[in-house]
Amino acid sequence: MQESIEPMFADSRQTSSINLEKLVSRVADYWPSILISVLVALLFAFGYLRYVTPQYLVKARVLVKNEKTQAANGALLEELGMTPAASNVENEVEIFKSRLLMQQVVEDMDLHIQYYIPGAVKNTNLYKDIPFRLKPISADSSIRSYSEYTITKNGDKLIIENGGKAITAAIGDTVVLSQGRFVIVANTNVYKDVNEFLVTISPVESLVDSYLGSLIVEMVNRQVNIINLSVRDVIAARGEDVLKKLIEVYQQSNISDKNEIANGTISFIEDRLGFVTTELTDVEKLIEEFKKANKLTDIEAQSRLLLDNTGTNLQELTQKEIQLRVLESLEKYLQDNNNMRRIMPATLIGEDITLVSIVSDYNNLQLQRQKLMLTYTENSPQIRNIDVQLEDLRLGMKNYISSLRRGYQVTVNELRARAGMIAGDIKQVPTKEREYLEFSRQQHIKQELYLFLLKKREETAITKSATVSNLKIVDPPRNAGAPVFPKTSRIYLMAFVIGLAIPTVRIVLKELFNNRVSSKSDVETGTSMPVLAEIASAQENQTIVVRKESKTVVAEQFRALRTNIQFMLTNEDEKVILITSSMSGEGKSFVSLNLASAIALSGKKVLLLELDLRKPKIAQHLNINKDSGFTNYAIGKADTKSIILSSGVTDGFDVIPSGPIPPNPAELIMLPKTKQLIDQLKPLYDYIILDTAPVGLVTDAQLLSPYADATIYILRQGYTFKQQLIAADMLYKSGKMKRMGLVVNDVEMKRGSEYAYGKYGSGYYDDEITTSRFKVNKFIKRK
Repeated sequence: MQESIEPMFADSRQTSSINLEKLVSRVADYWPSILISVLVALLFAFGYLRYVTPQYLVKARVLVKNEKTQAANGALLEELGMTPAASNVENEVEIFKSRLLMQQVVEDMDLHIQYYIPGAVKNTNLYKDIPFRLKPISADSSIRSYSEYTITKNGDKLIIENGGKAITAAIGDTVVLSQGRFVIVANTNVYKDVNEFLVTISPVESLVDSYLGSLIVEMVNRQVNIINLSVRDVIAARGEDVLKKLIEVYQQSNISDKNEIANGTISFIEDRLGFVTTELTDVEKLIEEFKKANKLTDIEAQSRLLLDNTGTNLQELTQKEIQLRVLESLEKYLQDNNNMRRIMPATLIGEDITLVSIVSDYNNLQLQRQKLMLTYTENSPQIRNIDVQLEDLRLGMKNYISSLRRGYQVTVNELRARAGMIAGDIKQVPTKEREYLEFSRQQHIKQELYLFLLKKREETAITKSATVSNLKIVDPPRNAGAPVFPKTSRIYLMAFVIGLAIPTVRIVLKELFNNRVSSKSDVETGTSMPVLAEIASAQENQTIVVRKESKTVVAEQFRALRTNIQFMLTNEDEKVILITSSMSGEGKSFVSLNLASAIALSGKKVLLLELDLRKPKIAQHLNINKDSGFTNYAIGKADTKSIILSSGVTDGFDVIPSGPIPPNPAELIMLPKTKQLIDQLKPLYDYIILDTAPVGLVTDAQLLSPYADATIYILRQGYTFKQQLIAADMLYKSGKMKRMGLVVNDVEMKRGSEYAYGKYGSGYYDDEITTSRFKVNKFIKRK
């Protein structure tokens, strides 16, 4: 009695080990719920696949042809001290991604107008197989909002409904809808028996964004000029047509870019032809007036001999002067800031390879800039980079043309000097003939320049007519066949995994974060105390399960507990058994009553002393008078004989109820009369069971432990905390309570669990054993 009583939870250590085998076993216990979860997930997957709209992937491959070797261009630009332009194929990839091309595709194919067959769950998307089409008359860009129209066939008429308003029209009519004016045109109809259709009209920009989002344009690698194109669409045929149209629009744009160079050259030549024509006409008028004024008739014959002598020198001088005039024109063209973003005339350059290459690169960069401007702004790094390259090429051309012009000027001066020497030989020619000769020379120069320009204009026109795109289709657009979305096998696999994972994760998390004793491994981990018995769940509303005629699993387990206790208490004077637990609700009173009944059925006399003075339940369960009991005896108001009552369960089973609830239970237990009572009862009974208060909450059980010969500690599966079991183990190791043994109460009997008595007990006992735990609100609290 003088031993120090320590708090039960002085040590708060907890076990944190994770038993994988236990987790697997617990998951296996829930296999019906896991199976149901998997089946439900697969059912959802089936419904999803049944009603989701599949998507098809359409692919194409194109080759971008280089008009000249990129390496040669790069080497030439490096010689001139300039940076080569970016890869041609990379630029074409960006052009394919441009909004302008896709917008033209959407508008040309009227993709913003889509047709459906209404369905109960989903609408069926149509493309070519519809009896009519709406062709917009107003600009597609004017459509700013989304609208739906229900169109019903009624004989040869179509009833168009939107927002409660209906319009009746026929094929070929023009109708005014909320989105603008449309013409109804006939189309091939596959669905002869369908009379109701749904038509949606969306803003062009939304469809452009949608298709650009599904469009993939990528280079195969940097060693080849092949581009892979792919697009997703819910209708495979429409996806193929979209890619075909995109390639067609690109080719048209590419040809247009090339023709822009030819058009610029032709425009420049036309301007020069007008100027040269005027000069030639003026010279011819001067010759005509000179002949009339001087009455010359055969001056050509008179001067032919002199012209023949000077022909070679004059022809060379004329060619050089023509080239000099062309270079001067090009130089003025470059100096004009209005031409900074225009194409350079390419066919007038002549045979100078360097200048031809520089002008060609300059024009290509101008075209690339125009294409990139469809996607980027003036201040973007891509445009700025091209502007820097154009400025470098422009400066290089200016310097090179200036150098060429100076060279041609020197040559012309030399030829003119030589002509001056020849002119000395002509001094003897009469004055009128000499003047006419000068007019003839000017006429000849203008004629040669005029013929040169005419020739270049025809060459440019021929080149323009033969212009082809630099794109070659390697593989035409083609659908892969099966939908790329959804993947049936993947969806079912995901559903199976999700259906398996949700309950499994729930069970695993429940086990990982479970802080209550739920398995045999928890008991073995939490304490080294011997387990005297494992008591299965009893049937609902049944407090006394051990009777003379009972042959249930629970009754047999109490009989086994009785046997183990008999082995523990081998001496005749060892009769007192103390029963306690960690907290209320663990079945302490239930075990006390049934253990006492089991001992009495073996022919022994047993007394159950109710010493849980705070929450007594024994008298209530046995339906006996609780007005007089241990409390009355302790305070001297009753004797031993008057407080001993028959349990009414079986012969040899007596009870001393607790009596009225005292205000000071612990002090009452510490009175000497407690020991006196137990000493008086020992000669009268074979066993005395002390039903005490939970040791984890109050000190009553520890105060009574000196009077006991053995201690039974009750643990309830799924109810007792693991920390409480650790505290009980500390109490066991301290030796403050004699011969402590553990009884695991309310054990589940599920097949496959660690306490699975049902797997080998079913059919051996007479009574049917329930295998499921009862709800908390229906469970009889055992104290």
